[in-house]
Formats: sequence, C-alpha cells, structure tokens
Amino acid sequence: MIEDRSNDTVLRLLRLLGDRLESFLEGDETALETLGESIEQENLSADELQAAILVLRSLGGGASTSEQVAVESSPGKHAQRVLSAEERESLSPEAWGYLLELRSRGSLDPGQFERVLDLLIGCGVRPVGVELAREIATRVALKFDETDSAGEPRHGDFDLAH
Repeated sequence: MIEDRSNDTVLRLLRLLGDRLESFLEGDETALETLGESIEQENLSADELQAAILVLRSLGGGASTSEQVAVESSPGKHAQRVLSAEERESLSPEAWGYLLELRSRGSLDPGQFERVLDLLIGCGVRPVGVELAREIATRVALKFDETDSAGEPRHGDFDLAH
C-alpha cells in the first residue's frame, strides 16, 4: 500500500516535470523557475524525489551508484551473481562454474548457494577446487532439511577440517 502511494507520488512529480518542461518549450520563461515551489507544494519526501531522479536517469541511460539502487526482490532464476574480490581470490574458475551449474539446475537454492560460498571462503584453502566445492555443496544440500532449535534451516552447518 505504501509502495503504491510512493509510485503515485513519483508519477505525479514526473508529470509535473513534464508539464513544466512543456510550458518552458511553449515560451513560459518562468516555468522552470517556479518548479521548486511546485515541488514544495506537493510535500514530497527526499525518498520520493530520489525515486523520480532514478527513473529519469534510467530512462536517459545514466548510470547510478549501487548506494542509490535498492533491491526489492530476489534476482531472477537466470541472473548471474558476480563474485566479490575476496571470492575471486578464493575460488578457482572451475569451482565457480561448478557452483553456477548446480544453481542453474536447481540443485542448490539461493540460500544454499550463498551458504556454500561462505563456507568455501572461510575454509582457508586458496584457490578452492572443484572437488572441495562438490564436497561442501553436497553437505549443504543434504543437511538443508535439518533445523536448529529455533526451527530455522541449518543450510549445512558443520565443521570443516582445515
């Protein structure tokens, strides 16, 4: 409900900007000078203004920083996850490819996939090969159905021998 109100507010602001630009194009020299007053009258929050800015930048092909973009839902099934610098140093390309294949086939769900990565990064082996990735992925996948005392999935909690 709040998101719908925010979307409506952003659309109102975009219409206001469009109307002002059109007025300016038609010869009204004060159209853009009074834009700030019109925005204040709309009583818009900083988040609503930022959302409108992001919409305009995305339409114009402008890049935005990761701090400005909020992820509201999980990425799609075929989205590719990008390794962090630490993960790139820790995993061999073959191990990364193996894990991606497991995820794309549905052998690991997103939570299990991240759990496997966390365990592989923390194991101390550099670079992690396919065999270790296979072993950890198998353990995580097989222990997923187990729950802890709070009823939460354990995602393969176990001790790794270093």
